[in-house]
Amino acid sequence: MTATIFTIVSGKGGVGTTTAAINLSAALAGFAKNTLIIDTDIGMPTVGLMLGIETTKASLHDVLAGTAELKDAIYDGPNNLHVLPGSISLHSFVNANTDALSDILDTVKEKYDYVIIDSPTGINKNSILSISLADEVIQVMNPDIASLAGAMKIQTISDSMGKPFRGVFINRTGVNPNELSNDRIESTLGLRILETIIEDNSVRNSLAFKTPVVMKYPGSPVAVGFNRQAAEIAGIKSMVEDTSAEVKDKKKKGKRFSLSKNKE
Repeated sequence: MTATIFTIVSGKGGVGTTTAAINLSAALAGFAKNTLIIDTDIGMPTVGLMLGIETTKASLHDVLAGTAELKDAIYDGPNNLHVLPGSISLHSFVNANTDALSDILDTVKEKYDYVIIDSPTGINKNSILSISLADEVIQVMNPDIASLAGAMKIQTISDSMGKPFRGVFINRTGVNPNELSNDRIESTLGLRILETIIEDNSVRNSLAFKTPVVMKYPGSPVAVGFNRQAAEIAGIKSMVEDTSAEVKDKKKKGKRFSLSKNKE
């Protein structure tokens, strides 16, 4: 087993990169895929905080500083997800040697089906390093000009390293009537839009419970979108029922959708 490594990145902060990374990871783990999420935002790690994981034992920063073993810094998370969180300690930040990240990836990729890297946003040394470690890159952006400009910069950097894009998550849509259309975003970036994720209070509410939205509110449009993408990545056929009379009859019996593995 050798993991496929996805780096989740954005050219602009505040667009929901970490939320996307957490929920895609939790969704993959929910499909019984051995999945690890790594928070490579060395300056401002939030994955552990958002999942309620205490890093008093060890963190990615401690491993990068050579003061802890990797196995002690990987925690059990929701949905059988494994989590390698960072530390918010300033001391840990100062002593972290990010050059060791590639060695960590070499170690863990033989133990997992998927590794999701939550990259720092913007263009900086650590985000570029995170992109360099990826097999595929997933952009997260909001439907506005500033976010699109950031996405274009990320795309230029990724292309220069020969890193393929899986596509783009358009997050927090339905807020502004003047937001960019999907057609404009696709034509500008030349990338496939994976999901258009509406602004939804379920995301904020799930954060309050330190639980991924795919677990706390599995019927929400946001959760359905992340589960759909996880199913596609994992090679699982997601069959959403239409509104035919036959399907409506099934819904009365409590069956809303079914998931089945692709037949080879």
